[in-house]
Amino acid sequence: MNVGFQQMVSKAEHKANSAFGDLTMERNLLIRQSTTSSLFQTIPPERVGLQGEYDHHGLAKRVSLAFRQNFSSDEISNLRVTQRGAVVLLVGKIPNQRLFIRLVNVAMATAGTADVEVNGISVGYSLKNYLEVKPSQDTLARLQKLVSS
Repeated sequence: MNVGFQQMVSKAEHKANSAFGDLTMERNLLIRQSTTSSLFQTIPPERVGLQGEYDHHGLAKRVSLAFRQNFSSDEISNLRVTQRGAVVLLVGKIPNQRLFIRLVNVAMATAGTADVEVNGISVGYSLKNYLEVKPSQDTLARLQKLVSS
């Protein structure tokens, strides 16, 4: 009878462990599924497109849109905006330093931007702009005195 009782207890323990094991496996599977599904249900901020959809170049498109809304087409016509992950890349020519600072500020204010890289930017007036706002002789003389002293 002892042997039969031990076998019954052993079978009961096995069933309990199996049931517990099954519950543990189910729990782990549910946790993995919820974690996985939540990871794939949210779009990283740098990948959100203009309409809220997934877009691999979403950040660059949203920064370009912000530039078009905040600057004249003449100011940004020679500027190209791309992205590398959450980093906005600005390449091209812009007329002055003040515009450059404003462009970086607008890009940084765009959701998903971690940094702005400007390794291809040429800042300065073209000869045409210089001739249009050429300083007077008096201004040049005052500037020369300031530099000399």
